[in-house]
Amino acid sequence: MERKHSVNPSTDDAPEPSTSQLFLIPLGCLIRSPLLFMGIFMIGYLLWGFSTGQITLLWTTIPEFETWKIDSSFTTVEDSGGESWKIRYESKNTTIFEGLVRHTSPINERAFPLLSHDILVTSGDFSDPSIVRTSVSNHRFYWYSEQQNRPQGTINLLHTVPSTEEIYQQLAQVRKGDRVRIKGIEILDINRYDQQGEFRGSWADAGCNTLLVTSVEILP
Repeated sequence: MERKHSVNPSTDDAPEPSTSQLFLIPLGCLIRSPLLFMGIFMIGYLLWGFSTGQITLLWTTIPEFETWKIDSSFTTVEDSGGESWKIRYESKNTTIFEGLVRHTSPINERAFPLLSHDILVTSGDFSDPSIVRTSVSNHRFYWYSEQQNRPQGTINLLHTVPSTEEIYQQLAQVRKGDRVRIKGIEILDINRYDQQGEFRGSWADAGCNTLLVTSVEILP
């Protein structure tokens, strides 16, 4: 009978890993780890959620209608700590903004918690991304077109002040790509006062539309 012998290589003969290989070992383990793919997925999901308005941050400023004291004309709002805001309107007329939403995001101005969302409402050429590119940053909107003439249509960035809790919830449902009809009264400025009645700053838009929202419709 033929005997078969197995040969075990000596550990002394195995080549030692180089310095570069030692550095790559943790990377190789990470690539094999499911945590990497979960992390990539979560980052992509969060970026998508923030850009579309599907996700809001945990520290998002939310209007506290249940604790605020609001007068009947919505010109004075006072919180439970005694801080207050005085609102001046451009007129008593209702303004309607209707069109395609190309941006929506929470405002998160802790000094002015009355403000809830930035919503960019467009119509005509401004609704067509192949004609006009748009962006919103720091409560300002920008647009660019390669056309020589100004594009036809309208573009308005709304800084919304919901008039009720129900209106706030409706504004929170507005998404990029929706067609909306938003009604309200345009605000000239909002002045902030501390518990002692001292003036602490004001909010006034520059080329946008701060709006006390009284109606929100998402159109078919």
